[in-house]
Amino acid sequence: MLKNFLIITARCKSSRLPNKILRDLNKNTKCIDVLIQRAKKVKLPIIIATSKNKTDDKLCKYIKEKKYDVSIFRGSSKNKLLRWNNCFKKYNIQNACLVDGDDIFFDYDIYKRLIKKIGDFDIISSHKSMVTGVFTHVIKIDAFNKMFKLFNKNIDSEMIEPFIKKAKLKRKLIKNEKIYHQNGIRLTLDYNEDLKLMKILSKKFKNTVSTKTILNYLKKNNQVKKINYFREAFWKKNQSRKINTLTI
Repeated sequence: MLKNFLIITARCKSSRLPNKILRDLNKNTKCIDVLIQRAKKVKLPIIIATSKNKTDDKLCKYIKEKKYDVSIFRGSSKNKLLRWNNCFKKYNIQNACLVDGDDIFFDYDIYKRLIKKIGDFDIISSHKSMVTGVFTHVIKIDAFNKMFKLFNKNIDSEMIEPFIKKAKLKRKLIKNEKIYHQNGIRLTLDYNEDLKLMKILSKKFKNTVSTKTILNYLKKNNQVKKINYFREAFWKKNQSRKINTLTI
């Protein structure tokens, strides 16, 4: 039987929005709560892949106190590939849905669909035109091993796109309905304005509302989506800078 898992990659340390994974969205809900509740909809074993840093002790403590039925793996702080590599080995993972802790309202329906199709590819990813915060990666262990061969301890592997390209993986880029490719919508958590938007969404919708419902709401409410979209240019510039300075 294939060992499929969903991995939420999250840690507390962040220069722009410290402790964002534990920020309150409403009185009874933190960001990590929404991530875990949405992850459960994929119906796979869940692993929280965080770091051994003391800053992440409080994240692990919170998850244990909430008694979530998830596993916690602690590994390298900055080197995401190394953390994933050790996590894959420990749990003998064959295929994994990779969810970024910044993408609070990720689309669980897309993951449910794509994990069934991974057999034909090394990795399935969302098209680059997808709304930021709805990015998707489903990967095989063999493909991950190809990427990891490019890794060394002196490389910052926070950005995995260069590793995917360098490893020449058999990759499928997926597109969805037009609403998933709307300009002017940003659903990731990196700045205070992003958090402000997430709080509005958390107040209006249940934690497990479909991502499509959220996107349709934002499409019709221009003033709401404007709250954080201006940050998209800053975010893209920062991502490009990290990729351009990475040598593999």
